[in-house]
Amino acid sequence: MERVLTILIADDNPSDRILLKTILSQFGHKVISAVDGQDAIDKFDPQLIQLVCLDIKMPRKDGWEAALEIQRLAGSLFVPIVFLSGVVDPIALSNCLRIGGTDFISKPYSPALITAKLNAIVKLLVMQKTLEDQRDAMALYNEKLLHEQDVAKVVYENITHSNCLEDPALSTLHYGTHTFNGDVILAAYKPNGGMHILLGDFTGHGLSAAIGALPLADIFFDWTKKGFLMRQIIPEINARLKGVLPANMFCSAAFIDVKVNNKSIEVWNGGLPDLLFFSQAADKPIRLTSKNLPLGVLPPDVFECQIDPMSFVPGDRLMAFSDGIYEASDLSGKMFCHSVLAPLYRGEIESGRSLDWLTERLKQEGVLDNPHDDISCLSVRLDTNIGIDSSGHDISRGHDEAPADFSFEYILNADSLRNTDPLPYVLQILTTVPGLSSFSSQIFMILSELYSNALEHGVLELNSDKKKSNEGFSHYYEERERRLVSLKSGYVKIAVKVTSDNNDRMLELYVEDSGSGFDYKSINYDISNTELLYNRGFALLHQLCDKLEFSKGGSTVKAHYHWHVGQHS
Repeated sequence: MERVLTILIADDNPSDRILLKTILSQFGHKVISAVDGQDAIDKFDPQLIQLVCLDIKMPRKDGWEAALEIQRLAGSLFVPIVFLSGVVDPIALSNCLRIGGTDFISKPYSPALITAKLNAIVKLLVMQKTLEDQRDAMALYNEKLLHEQDVAKVVYENITHSNCLEDPALSTLHYGTHTFNGDVILAAYKPNGGMHILLGDFTGHGLSAAIGALPLADIFFDWTKKGFLMRQIIPEINARLKGVLPANMFCSAAFIDVKVNNKSIEVWNGGLPDLLFFSQAADKPIRLTSKNLPLGVLPPDVFECQIDPMSFVPGDRLMAFSDGIYEASDLSGKMFCHSVLAPLYRGEIESGRSLDWLTERLKQEGVLDNPHDDISCLSVRLDTNIGIDSSGHDISRGHDEAPADFSFEYILNADSLRNTDPLPYVLQILTTVPGLSSFSSQIFMILSELYSNALEHGVLELNSDKKKSNEGFSHYYEERERRLVSLKSGYVKIAVKVTSDNNDRMLELYVEDSGSGFDYKSINYDISNTELLYNRGFALLHQLCDKLEFSKGGSTVKAHYHWHVGQHS
């Protein structure tokens, strides 16, 4: 026998007690004697004693009663109990096993039988100790894993979440089947007002699905902040995911661009269920179906962006959700898309309470209690105030006081106009100007209006009258894309000049196009008509700039913007 045990024996018969103690001591075990069941309970120490031997019939407390109390004192520790009995009643012996006994030894004692049973118990104790050590090691490993998951989750949430999700225009529902969610909802304000929003659904669940959200969020936030367009950001995200994800992983997604300046939205849907656009002028929502493959499927050279443009009036809503909702099953086993979502599609649910209604239905059908897929839903209340004056920068006084004087210019020919958006690069240079970075939102808004006017109405010769209706709005941007793709000649020139005069600083933005110009003397600078879907750009510029100057028949415009040291937006 390899292990020495500390054994508690309880027997009211002194001769039997002494005999058993002698046999056990000869095997090298340490023996503690008790005269009855209560004495055994009093002497039992679960940290010291590894085996208990109890006579069945004893005064004060019999062996069965003592066994139950000893088991309670042992708690989670495994302490084998062997019953001692001179009876051979099967019922009495089965009762010993029923209350938790490990074995029993019949009287009179046989040293050979006791040796065999002790060897078996020692093996059992060794096995139990091994299991306890493995359990403790697993518990330690699990604790370490949970700690690492908590740290990773904080990093994940810091990267994939922005304070824009707290914008009152946004309402979200976000349930995960694991610690990490394979669905992601991102929102970021654009430098010129408005917002970029992305709802993504990665293949799979848990950490393996969520890890793809990190490169996606990195590009989304960084490129949005720099002023890149949605149609530029989406291909970049696709290329990155295609490069880093395994072949069997991709991200079904919806990208939404809210443009507050001309009260419009653009929607890119790649593999998600239909987005729902609730127009106050329509009885039921417009369904924006997927026209693109998910992100990370196609290589960059064959990836295309098919985008749905829509105009909106304040109060319209847009709703998007992941497959976890669309494919969820109700209590009868039917998919949500065939049963629960039908009233939503038919316009029977008031758009303002659509998310609350959907959440309640998910609860009623038991989906939130046992989700089989990550569940995400996004509702956007469209408004012209989204993202306006949202940027804020902590610029030191010492940096503000450093003067700056420089100028540069871009000239974009037809090829560059088709393939390049110069605004993020111009803005990136301007935000390095001391103090001017505090006004990046206004500067980008001015740049956007000047450039889009020069490109669309100057070079492409588009007429804003087409934007008078939602349908006309879509036709306008479809025509814009057609003309831009087939553009063979034309140019836009952007010249920037920054000057400093003590604390007075000035930015001049000069934009010239190859178009025939327009009647700039008839511009209506009244911005109060919020129902107008178009022709509000110059009215907005008139409010933001100190002065606007037109020349060359309207094909050139110079905007003057002043700011002072210590002034903030």
